[in-house]
Amino acid sequence: MKKLGLFAALVLAVSVFQSCQKEPLDPHAGKEAPQLPAAATFILPIDQKFKDGFTNSDPDERTINNWGHSVANVIFWNTVLTVHTAVPVLAFYESFNHEAVYQGGGIWLWAYTVSDNSGTYHAKLYGELLVNSEVKWDMYISKDGAFSDVLWYSGITAWDQSYASWTLNYNPFNPTPFITIEYLKDNGAGQASIRYTNVIPGDAGNGSYIEYRESADASAEFDRAYDVFKSDIDNLLEINWNSIDSHGRVRDFEKFGDLDWHCWGTDLQDAQC
Repeated sequence: MKKLGLFAALVLAVSVFQSCQKEPLDPHAGKEAPQLPAAATFILPIDQKFKDGFTNSDPDERTINNWGHSVANVIFWNTVLTVHTAVPVLAFYESFNHEAVYQGGGIWLWAYTVSDNSGTYHAKLYGELLVNSEVKWDMYISKDGAFSDVLWYSGITAWDQSYASWTLNYNPFNPTPFITIEYLKDNGAGQASIRYTNVIPGDAGNGSYIEYRESADASAEFDRAYDVFKSDIDNLLEINWNSIDSHGRVRDFEKFGDLDWHCWGTDLQDAQC
């Protein structure tokens, strides 16, 4: 009986001790929210000097086949992305105008409304700290009377924003994977790249992509580049140009029937390479 009483006393003591323990503190409580991803991790850059000549050129006098072919392909991809990502991009930019509210467990929430000519949307952007100096992002969007809490895009970014990986869904009525975005930046060398890849299941263009690259190397003849890959015909279009004086070159077997470089000068006119 004494042994039984001693055992009961020990159990009681452990129980009292455990009940007196405080709940473990949340290490993230009271800390600032993670930095929102830079727009560069998400948005396809369009060099304005490279693009402007397309609208300023006189079609009756120009011989700008090489540059014209290059910029037309970039504008086409940019138009597709703009049309299909208008709402998520709008919601992405609006997040910078709002403060996050801590939800616990290393998760912050940016909640706000945003409007365009198609209506008013309610956005909820969650940012979750991961253990390996990364942040996980999930953007849920609702529209009154249409759809509710649709996961429109998600992604992971490095804490120093040296890389990002995003997946955009097609639309709120068909939230299947549409495009992945892969962003890389060398913060020391000033080099960066971003690639948009078609990941629509069963689509003929699945695997097609456009990639933009830039360099801060002042000695490089070409410090900007686009690659446009068409998976359905296994064709890679390569574009290089100089961001200062706009001369450049293009290589595209589908267009030219060879793998030679075809150049343009500072006036965007066709030139010998």
